[in-house]
Amino acid sequence: MAADPIPREEAPIELRRLEQRHLARIEEIERRSYATPWSRSMFASEIVKPSSFCVGAFSEGRLVGYMIVSRYVDAWHVMNIAVDPS
Repeated sequence: MAADPIPREEAPIELRRLEQRHLARIEEIERRSYATPWSRSMFASEIVKPSSFCVGAFSEGRLVGYMIVSRYVDAWHVMNIAVDPS
């Protein structure tokens, strides 16, 4: 039987709405996460769209992940999600 892993103390994660000022960091995470990343303009258009929910996960003030969800007619669709691989 394997021993339980030793718990690590990690900084708490804070969820906040994404803003245009986060685009550079979003782009970094996106390029490290996907072989065919979204462009900066694709993120920019989703962030300002009223039918989108764009949330970032921040650790110690630094963006470490994000999720883009958009509403189309009667359904919500996860459009993009990524976490900094490191």
